[in-house]
Amino acid sequence: MSHLKQFASAVVLAAAALFAAVPASATTILTFGQTLGGTPITATNSGGVSTTITGSDVAVTITQIDAALITPFGAFLNLTATSVGPATLTAGFVSQVFGGTFTITSLAGGLGTNYLSGTFTDAVFGAAGGASLTLSAAQPPNTVTYTSSVIPAGDLGLARGMSLSFADVTPGVHITGSSLGSFHSSVSGTYSANVGRQVPEPGSLALVGLAMLGLVGLLRRKSMR
Repeated sequence: MSHLKQFASAVVLAAAALFAAVPASATTILTFGQTLGGTPITATNSGGVSTTITGSDVAVTITQIDAALITPFGAFLNLTATSVGPATLTAGFVSQVFGGTFTITSLAGGLGTNYLSGTFTDAVFGAAGGASLTLSAAQPPNTVTYTSSVIPAGDLGLARGMSLSFADVTPGVHITGSSLGSFHSSVSGTYSANVGRQVPEPGSLALVGLAMLGLVGLLRRKSMR
């Protein structure tokens, strides 16, 4: 009987370890696209030394979210990002470090349900003269923070990442003075994080299942003696 108890304990411990200690993996937690046409994102170059990118109450459609909500549905994006240090031109590509904040909420003005909001520090880059720019941020190595009233807190862990795509950049990507030049654009975006809720590998589930069946068989034989 002692051997049976040991076997049962081993099976229980293995199952607990499998379901409780499965490592998290980065996955998309929210994706949005601009609802209407136009170029609601504005970048303003100040005296050739700094640039601020803003979007106020931009109507967006959330097409994917890590929450118990039916997609797609409408929301509002508010974005502010300010340059940190000078822009550079390397092999035909413009890049510059930016830091800022964003909110994606159910009501204008950053009010209502907070689908996702946060802060970030990383780079904006794009081909010089081109009509597109990407604001990309990741932690590590830089900084990305998230808060949400609908996405579980355990699904917002490191590594976090965000990517905003600015299309129809007008005028084309350029440097004015030592900073990114002024422009208007449309916007879409994707946010990701380490999601804590994971499904174990099928092979691992099969092994635990076989072990549990073996345990049930042993218990039946013991009870019939």
